[in-house]
Amino acid sequence: MKRLITGEFVASEFAAGRKTISAPRESTIITPEAWTQGHELGVTFDQSAAPVAAPAAVEQPNAERVVDPSGLVLVRGDTVKLARFPGAGPDRNVGLADVISGRDGSPMTAGIMSWGRADSFPWTLDYDEVDLVLEGVLQITIGGRTLEGRAGDVFYIPKGSKILFGTPWRTKVFYVTYPADWAAASTAPARPQK
Repeated sequence: MKRLITGEFVASEFAAGRKTISAPRESTIITPEAWTQGHELGVTFDQSAAPVAAPAAVEQPNAERVVDPSGLVLVRGDTVKLARFPGAGPDRNVGLADVISGRDGSPMTAGIMSWGRADSFPWTLDYDEVDLVLEGVLQITIGGRTLEGRAGDVFYIPKGSKILFGTPWRTKVFYVTYPADWAAASTAPARPQK
């Protein structure tokens, strides 16, 4: 399967300071939007053949990753290091680590988040999100109603939802968001709430 490079991916690479994107002709499709975005931002595409290599372990700031030349990525769960998530508020101690994102060529972002009771926080989603409770209890309050999930339970939170992420003592959650680029997602229309 070929890797797809979109305008959104080009923008995320540019934002990360990268001016050249590896895009071997035999294994990559570059969308017209990506070509345009690259031209506008001064980002070029290296379309030379990719060297054939064995999967390599790569140490990222937040986790050890094994990246196969095909684009397959394995993140070693026991190496994930959560960083403080300032978006939850200055007085909140919420840990977060994106482990898969647009930098991997993914249209989704996936990661791990953890917090305690005192650090529960309100959030408005400009994207769709799926949460898998890994540990503890996750409480999501929406419209004055609270749903509670325990380890193994899965939540789907539609784009446009205004919620409170809570827990009665502590929780650890694996999340997947779509699309990967939250900033670009905020300009798209929200789905109607039921």
